[in-house]
Amino acid sequence: MDRARILIVEDEHILALDILETLERHGFREVHAVSSGEEALRHTEQSPVSLVLMDIFLQGSMDGVQTVQALRRHGDFPVIYLTASTDDATVQRAKLTAPFGYIHKPFKERELLVTIEMALYKHDIDEKLREREEQYRRFFEEDLTGNFISTTAGRLTACNPAFIRLFGFAGLDEALGAGLADRFPGPRSWEAFVGAVRERGKLEYLEAELRSLDGRPIYIVGNFIGRYDEAGELAQIHGYIFDDTRRKKLEQQFLQSQKMEAVGRLAGGIAHDFNNLLTVIGGYSEMLVSHLHAGDPLASDVAAILHASEQASMLTRQLLAFSRSSVLRMEVVNINTVIAGMESMLRRLIGPSIPLTTVLSPRSWPVEVDPGQIEQVIMNLVVNARDAVQGGGAITISTRSDTVGEDLPLHTMVKPGAYTVLSVGDTGSGMDEETKSHIFEPFFTTKPKGEGTGLGLSTVYGIITQCGGSILVTSAPGEGTRFDIYLPRATRPAGAAEDAKEETRRDAGTETILIVEDEAVIRSLIARILQRSGYTTIETNDAAGALAVLAERRGDVDLVIVDMVMPGMGGSEFYSRARDRFPGLKTMFISGYVDARTLDVIAADGEFLQKPFKADQLVARTREILDRTAKKHST
Repeated sequence: MDRARILIVEDEHILALDILETLERHGFREVHAVSSGEEALRHTEQSPVSLVLMDIFLQGSMDGVQTVQALRRHGDFPVIYLTASTDDATVQRAKLTAPFGYIHKPFKERELLVTIEMALYKHDIDEKLREREEQYRRFFEEDLTGNFISTTAGRLTACNPAFIRLFGFAGLDEALGAGLADRFPGPRSWEAFVGAVRERGKLEYLEAELRSLDGRPIYIVGNFIGRYDEAGELAQIHGYIFDDTRRKKLEQQFLQSQKMEAVGRLAGGIAHDFNNLLTVIGGYSEMLVSHLHAGDPLASDVAAILHASEQASMLTRQLLAFSRSSVLRMEVVNINTVIAGMESMLRRLIGPSIPLTTVLSPRSWPVEVDPGQIEQVIMNLVVNARDAVQGGGAITISTRSDTVGEDLPLHTMVKPGAYTVLSVGDTGSGMDEETKSHIFEPFFTTKPKGEGTGLGLSTVYGIITQCGGSILVTSAPGEGTRFDIYLPRATRPAGAAEDAKEETRRDAGTETILIVEDEAVIRSLIARILQRSGYTTIETNDAAGALAVLAERRGDVDLVIVDMVMPGMGGSEFYSRARDRFPGLKTMFISGYVDARTLDVIAADGEFLQKPFKADQLVARTREILDRTAKKHST
C-alpha cells in the first residue's frame, strides 16, 4: 500500500488536505495534491502515478473530464471521480475516460479507502491479465507452429503468421477470407476431420495432406482440440499444425528407392533366366542357318526366329540397365562431344516439325560414363520429349557445371560434390505428381496400348544410377517437363578408358578351354561353337568340378569360360579360389545378370561376355582374351 503513488486533483483546498491526511494516516506514503488540471499535467510529466482522485467539476481552463483525457497520454492508471452532483451529459463524458468509479461528496472515510483499495487491486489484476494476453499474443504470433481457430463450417476466426506462411497467404485478411475447409483435398475429407474432432474431442499427432493456396500438397502433423458450447455442440476447432512436407517427401523418396531396388532385383532375375533361354534359341538358330543353303525354304523361318530372339535380347538389355546389372565400359568423355555427335541423328529422330535447341556450356566438366549407354539415355529422353510435344512445342538439350553443397536443399536427392548437369527439357503437356511418381518404374507408360514398352525412362534411371549419378524431374500439367541428370565430375584425365580397343584378330584357335556352366544346353552350345573354330573343350556343370579339372590338368587349360550365377559356388567365388591356386589363369565370365558384388569382380578383371551372345561374338571374344593375355605375358 505504501508504494502506491496517489494524485489528488481538487480545487477545494480544505477537502484536498483532508483526503491527503486521511490517506497518509492509513499508510499511503506518496500522496500529492494539486488544484488544477494544468498542475496535474505537470506533476504526471515529472512523476508517474498509481491512481488519480479527480474532482469532476474542476475549476479552471480544464474540468475534471478534460484533465483525465489529457493525463491518459502519460500513463495507464485508475481514475476515481469526486463529485457533489452530476448531470447526464457530464456522466456520459466521464464514461469515455473509463473511470474505475465515482465517490459522491460528502463521503465517509471508509468509502474512500475501500474504493481506492479496490481500484488499485483491480488495476493490478488488469495489468497482469494484459501481460498474460501479451505473452499469449507473442507466443501465438511468433510460434513456428501454424496455429488457428476455426468454426465447424471451416471459417477461420484467427490464425498466426506461421499458418499464413505455411499455406502461402499474402496476409491475415486473405487467410481469414479463404477459410480452413478450402485447404483440405475435398469436402469429404473436411467433413471426416470435423466428425473425428466432434466424436473424440481431441486429435493428437494427426498426419494429413492439405493444400496450399496455389494447390501444392502440404503434409502436416497436428494437434486439434474441439471447443463446445453450453448445449454440448462442437462450436470451434483449435489447431496447432507443423509443416512435415520435407520429412514426408524424404520418406516418399526412400520408399520409392526401395521399391525401385526391389523391382530392379526382380527385373534382373527375370532377365537372367530369359537371357539363358535366348542364348539357346539364338545360338542353335545360328547353327541351323549355317547348315541351310540360301534357297532352303526353312532359311526364312529360322531367320525369323533369330530376329525375334534379337528383339527379345534388346528387351532384356533394357531390364538389365534398369536393374543396374549391365557391365559398363567406362570412359572419360566430354558430354558436349557426345551430344554434338548425336545431334543430326536426334533431329532426324524427332522430325523437322519439332525445334531442337542445344545449349552446351564450354565449361562442362568431363564425366566418366559408358559412351554407348549415355547415348541411349539422351536418345530415350529426346524420344520421350518428342512424344510430349506432338501437339506443338520445342525440345532443348543443355549442359552446365554445378557444385552441390551440404547446405543446399538439392542435397536431399543429389550427394554433395561437383557435377556436369545434362538437361533435356520440352514445352509439351507436362505431368502431374501422380504420374511423376511412377515414370521410372519398368513397364509404366502413359502411351496408348501397343505404343510403348514402358522401359525407356526405367533404362535411363538404371544407367544413370549405375554411373553414380542422379536424376531430378521438374514437371507440371501444361508447363512441360525437364530432366536434369547430375553426372559426377571425372577424377581421371580425359581420354582415359578402362579397356583399350584391340586390333581385329583371327578367331580360330587350337587352345584348350574349360566351360563351367550349370545349364547343360548352354554348356553344350558353347562347346559346339568353340569346337567348330578348332578349340578343344572340357565341360563341367559346377565350380567345384572346374577346380578339380584344373587341379588334374594343371597347365593344360588355356582359358576358363565360367557362368557368374550358378548354384552353390558362383563364378566370382570360383575365380577368387582359382586365381590363388592357379596363378595366371585366363578367365572369361559370362552371365545374363550380374549383381553389385559381381560387377566389382568384373570391373577388376574386365573379361566378360553378356548373355545372350552370338556365335561369332563368343569366338571373337575368346580369341581376343587369349591374344591379349599372351601379349601381356610377352611384354
